[in-house]
Amino acid sequence: MIATDATVFPSPLGNTSVRRMVLETRELGFDSIVAIGQPGWQTGDFSVIGGTLIREPQMKAVINAARTNSSGKGLLVVNAGNNTFNRAIIQVKGVHVIRHFHKTEKNSFDHIIARMLAENHVAVDIDLRPLVLSRGVWRQKTIQRYKDIVRLYERFGFPLTLSSNARSVLELKSVREMVGLASLVGIEEPDVRVALATIQTLLSPVGPVQVVT
Repeated sequence: MIATDATVFPSPLGNTSVRRMVLETRELGFDSIVAIGQPGWQTGDFSVIGGTLIREPQMKAVINAARTNSSGKGLLVVNAGNNTFNRAIIQVKGVHVIRHFHKTEKNSFDHIIARMLAENHVAVDIDLRPLVLSRGVWRQKTIQRYKDIVRLYERFGFPLTLSSNARSVLELKSVREMVGLASLVGIEEPDVRVALATIQTLLSPVGPVQVVT
């Protein structure tokens, strides 16, 4: 089974070396990770996929990162912003994943964006970390926001990825744990399995894309 943790932060961004994360995630049932700030490499049958994360909603930074990563070997991940920004970055060739919609205004994600994601083969990442660490109202808001995204996923069929967003080995999740956490927001196990394999298909994009200049 292909299974990728779609976002982890090895040191120096986190407090665990990438090699230690590889050992732990392999034991947890994965065969690959997306390591933010790291180059890609292979060890046996395990793949470390290099990841670039654009945190600020700035089109120039997204376009520059897409050009730098034009070889397509690494994964380009962008934090979501407002509705206009999100529509624009979906159309940038080389953007693979948009994440943290749960931190944006509700109108930042709608049926138009859902359709664009499907047409351009750009994924939405479901970051499982806040489901574990947040409490009270904030956790309930996050769950509801993810459920809204899942409803549009079921309608439009855009790609999903799942990530632990781990900064240390203590925050990594097993495949079984991801299945359980995803069920809280309405993702059934078969769709979890598909989401865990999505990264591999994103690195071989299909569908119409264009560079926004």
